[in-house]
Amino acid sequence: MAKHLVFIIGTRAQLIKVAPVIAACERLSLPCTLLMTGQHQETMQDLIAEFAIESPQVPAVQADEHSTIASLLRWLPAAYKGVRNKLRELASADADISVLVHGDTLSTLVGAFAARLHKTRVVHVESGLSSGRWLDPFPEEICRRMVFRMTDVAICPNKQAMVYMAKHHPRARILDSQGNTIVDAVALTGASSILPDLASPYLVASLHRFQNIYEAGRLAALVALMKDLSDHVDVRFVLHPATRVRLEKQGLFSSLSASSRIHLMPRMGYGDFLRMAAGAQCVLTDGGSNQEELAALGVPTIIMRERTERPDGLGANALLEADAPGGIYRFIVDGGVANLRTRPAALSGVGPSARIAQALAS
Repeated sequence: MAKHLVFIIGTRAQLIKVAPVIAACERLSLPCTLLMTGQHQETMQDLIAEFAIESPQVPAVQADEHSTIASLLRWLPAAYKGVRNKLRELASADADISVLVHGDTLSTLVGAFAARLHKTRVVHVESGLSSGRWLDPFPEEICRRMVFRMTDVAICPNKQAMVYMAKHHPRARILDSQGNTIVDAVALTGASSILPDLASPYLVASLHRFQNIYEAGRLAALVALMKDLSDHVDVRFVLHPATRVRLEKQGLFSSLSASSRIHLMPRMGYGDFLRMAAGAQCVLTDGGSNQEELAALGVPTIIMRERTERPDGLGANALLEADAPGGIYRFIVDGGVANLRTRPAALSGVGPSARIAQALAS
């Protein structure tokens, strides 16, 4: 498909998802470059080391941790300009390049737009996922749909995504990765061998979506839920930088930190987080990647959203918050959540990342 693969990477979740693909490409001796947009900074280099990625990194803009809407708005035009200029430099050195974007972040949109204007092939990994609602989740669904329109090669994780792309964007070449690359990333952490901690049970919470942290009433309700649950079980609340900023701005951080059974934890390394989640009684999360990871691990998961574009775990280890019988509090306190636990997925043979690398090499 191409002599030189340029991966646009901005967020931790993107890096986690594409890292196994990059590693698989490296094993096939495919030239790769990581074009870093700087959307996230925290633990990015740790992740690259954790996945043993050796391909060169090219910064498009100075890396920072953008935890407010204002900082993202300032970053956006600078990121686009930086990606466009770096693509021009890379193309002048090697005319045959493909730009690989992943998922639904602002970096995905920036990379696809810059590549499209540069008349460079756009390959979208994890393509075709849609919630069916333009503004939910916001802004991810908008980013996805705009990127779909610019995609030349759509690498879809499931049949549903393939059908969506074939119906709505028939000009794109559609490839089936037969699964999500997250299963390859999870397999590398060893988290699937960890059993729940029955002697000292705990919950894990990870919340960062726009609708959860930027709507004051919603964030206050989530904090109240954490405090109520902490009367019965320890809560390990992993704070994304933006979540911490919003908690402090709303005056909610101090009440959480005053609780002896709510442990406010900084965002941690990928393997460390998954190993902690694997031992949890339950995980409350609004992250799409978390939903996929926890489905692979079989950990009981409550998705703190009205809807999700991902089928992973639904009907098995995961349910949407509105579907928790009797409400989230009663479902957890009364022990119903234990019925969601399933066996970890067994990965055998060629994984999605290797299939994607082979397709890119052909």
